[in-house]
Amino acid sequence: MVEKIKEYWFGMLLFVFSAMFLVFVAIVAAAPHDDLKMRGFTPCTYQMAYDVNLYSTQSDIAGVLGAITKSYVCYAAVMGEGVKLWLKGKQSTPWANYFFKADTFKIPEELSEPFSEDLLQANRLDDADELDIFDEYQKNKK
Repeated sequence: MVEKIKEYWFGMLLFVFSAMFLVFVAIVAAAPHDDLKMRGFTPCTYQMAYDVNLYSTQSDIAGVLGAITKSYVCYAAVMGEGVKLWLKGKQSTPWANYFFKADTFKIPEELSEPFSEDLLQANRLDDADELDIFDEYQKNKK
């Protein structure tokens, strides 16, 4: 057993780090990122969106990549904070501060109005004139 560890330690170490990174990415992907109370990963995501927008308008790819990296460091800090709160007994699970039912801004059904029938049936391909022009173009192309 010790000989196997001596021989394959680097591969095992690489596997452990890769598995931890994939679990981290899966957790971040599964958690909500939009919450009215700005809980969990929401502040990190909003800051990343602001920074990516800022750097992309300046065509600064290094700034964009840095902003994404900063957001993942922030996500890790949120996860670490969850573990600290759990160890202190302030929350029931280590993931309670970033896995929750998000409160989002949603317009009540009675205040929204349905799409108009014209908008629902709007389709340029259904227009007879448009089809005639397309057919004529196809005939002239041959």
